[in-house]
Amino acid sequence: MPRIEEHLKWCLKDPRRLIKTKPDLELAQKHIKKSEYNYEVVQILEKLKKYDWALNVGFYSIYHCFLALLVKHGYESRNQACTITILLTLINNEKLSLDKDLITQFDTLDVEKNIINPTVRESRELSTYGVGTTIDLQQLKKIKDLIIKVQRETIRILIE
Repeated sequence: MPRIEEHLKWCLKDPRRLIKTKPDLELAQKHIKKSEYNYEVVQILEKLKKYDWALNVGFYSIYHCFLALLVKHGYESRNQACTITILLTLINNEKLSLDKDLITQFDTLDVEKNIINPTVRESRELSTYGVGTTIDLQQLKKIKDLIIKVQRETIRILIE
């Protein structure tokens, strides 16, 4: 059994990780609103030159879009790796028309890819748990661009 299917089974074994629910477009819209709010906070923090925290909030801006997509498909996730797994499963099963690259830029289950190109999650973890307060501004620009792409795609998918 491929690794992603094994991980999905593991995720679904514990309701603290991932549960199947009824699709809820109202809740999905609330996740989009939270994503948009977080993007505004990113911009404010950037103006204040609090780049490390802007990056952290940017991570959650994207994550709320992913949660919106899950809710539309009848899933609730409380585990970031399970969120990625179910999104990739939905794409593989042609139930979600989202470019996998948007997900792998955010996070990947492939350790080899992480070494070459850090994901948004890895950048956020370094920013959150590290002691530095500055980041590469190109990294922040990349995250802001990714937020806009993911938000647009999520809104498109929600109205399909």
